[in-house]
Amino acid sequence: MSNYRFAVDVGGTFTDVFVFDEKKKEMFITKVASTPSSPEKGIMEGVRKTGLSGKDILQFSHGTTVGTNALIERKLPKTALVTTKGFRDVTEIRDGTRLDLWDAYNDVAPPYIKRRDRFEVTERMDYTGTVLEEIDPEEVRTLAIKLKKRGVESVAICFINAYINGENEVLVKKILQEELGDVYICASNDVLPEIFEHERMSTTIVNAVLGPTVSNYIKRLEGEMEEEGYEGDILVLHSGGGVMTSETVPRYAARLASSGIAAGAIANKILPKSTRQYRDMLMERMVPHWS
Repeated sequence: MSNYRFAVDVGGTFTDVFVFDEKKKEMFITKVASTPSSPEKGIMEGVRKTGLSGKDILQFSHGTTVGTNALIERKLPKTALVTTKGFRDVTEIRDGTRLDLWDAYNDVAPPYIKRRDRFEVTERMDYTGTVLEEIDPEEVRTLAIKLKKRGVESVAICFINAYINGENEVLVKKILQEELGDVYICASNDVLPEIFEHERMSTTIVNAVLGPTVSNYIKRLEGEMEEEGYEGDILVLHSGGGVMTSETVPRYAARLASSGIAAGAIANKILPKSTRQYRDMLMERMVPHWS
């Protein structure tokens, strides 16, 4: 009978595996070296090190810094932005604020998508959601040819006022999916349908640059766990402290940007106030195992 709850955290150096035995009310831990190029390999090594099989696992939850590290190190897939004509520089202009208002030489971090990979299409939506200028499908198909030639692996779509009406974004996404095949495509009306262009565009861009990497990684992990006999959902901790299933992760990859960080904050919330009290409790319940 499945009675073990697994919690796995993938860091840049180590992958930690925490196991809770529901029947005996005991905790076990083990640690293995992380495998940055294929994080799922480190996870599976840690799972096998416990001596348990997938059939023994009642629940599998997972926190990861894969998304965080990818953003920091900028090891990202070739990504393009498609936006309303005249607005491709929103991601660099941002909201106009500076860390130091009077320091003209204090440059912000460069955008994740360079200007040459940011493309404009003719369309316009007003603030009420009324379509002022409709999408020209042929213009989008011509753009798709250019994206294909550039070897784009991911596309972010963000149109002005799409938060109130995503009709034009939905149409462009559909056309690009038809023309580009397996290329990862996401639109702002789905990723973050909220007002303010910089926030919506930057979040959609992060979703696009993380999408292929995170999606492929989670799919591989899901396949490995199924081969081990695990039949439940892989629950992935997101930046808000909750969890997503492996089916949801590819759609909202940006939500993993602070996955590992959020895990620490959530754990700290339920720990006893006294560190000594927590240490004593842990030592009493910890069973030496799996060195």
